[in-house]
Amino acid sequence: MSILRLLLTIVLLAFAAPSFAQSSNAAQDRGVHLNPQREPVADEQQLLTILRDGRLPDGKVTGNVYIPDAKAAVLIQPEGRFWRDFKVTGSRWVHAILFLLAVAAVAALFFFRGGQTYERDPQGRRIKRFRAVDRFAHWLTAVSFVLLALTGLNFVFGRVLVQPLVGDAAFSTMSYWGLVSHNFIGFAFILGILYMTVAWMQDNWFGRVDVEWMKRAGGYFGGEEPPAEKFNAGQKLIYWISVFGGFGIAVTGILMMTAISWLGVTGMQIAQGAHTLIAAGLIAVVIGHAYLGSVGVQGSFDAMSKGDVDLEWARTHHPLWVERVLSGQETLRGGPRRSPHPEPAE
Repeated sequence: MSILRLLLTIVLLAFAAPSFAQSSNAAQDRGVHLNPQREPVADEQQLLTILRDGRLPDGKVTGNVYIPDAKAAVLIQPEGRFWRDFKVTGSRWVHAILFLLAVAAVAALFFFRGGQTYERDPQGRRIKRFRAVDRFAHWLTAVSFVLLALTGLNFVFGRVLVQPLVGDAAFSTMSYWGLVSHNFIGFAFILGILYMTVAWMQDNWFGRVDVEWMKRAGGYFGGEEPPAEKFNAGQKLIYWISVFGGFGIAVTGILMMTAISWLGVTGMQIAQGAHTLIAAGLIAVVIGHAYLGSVGVQGSFDAMSKGDVDLEWARTHHPLWVERVLSGQETLRGGPRRSPHPEPAE
């Protein structure tokens, strides 16, 4: 019996020897490999130090996968670390700086220049400026943009400003439905931008009168306001910023809704970065536009709320356009010619 036990022990040791050897080699080879050459590090802390100092051979930490998607093998890449820093810190700073600059500019105009006034027409005459469909497209775009800005800013500042106030569960639910509504509201914004691009383009080409208007800064800082067409140079600039910026966030937004395999990781990061930067710029522009279209230039709000404006307001800010309307040269697109004699308001 003792001989049988001895033989069994020898057999077991023979089979176990390779396993012990592999275990020994594994112990010596323990660590996280930095590249395909499988150069190990001593421990995780050394790996974190190397990652922090940027001393990787090709900047990446990769592994091996047995599926067709090779991107799954990438564990850490420089672009990912840059994107994380931009999303967590850089994007917030860009939004905050542009927002504060826009608010500061509006406050400076209000306190040092005040709202531009005008003498009302003594006969109460008004002149048609926008059709109902124009106003609908404007407010569709404006309201959808505000909702998009609020839901989008939640992803920029929500974790810092909102989550501590409402708690994790409420913030998670709010962010989920915010994302869903953001995606659907975006299509309403695109429709508005498309209409305004086509309908208002003919009145927003720059000309010689716009050069003079820009030289004199529209009379905002003293002096008489330069003559302007239906839209002055400042309004035309806002129009083109809105058109290009609107299409920019529309295209990048749609790309972000597609499968990541279309763009790849880097392409998706570029789309998201461009989306948030363009949105930050548009938010700043819209703040200025909202001020000038209401308090900054008194009487302007009537154009988009009622569709017509006081005749003297029009002569004060857009005399060249009024001349064309009164002479019968201005026509409504798809409608009858405007009356050359504005009727008194009821």
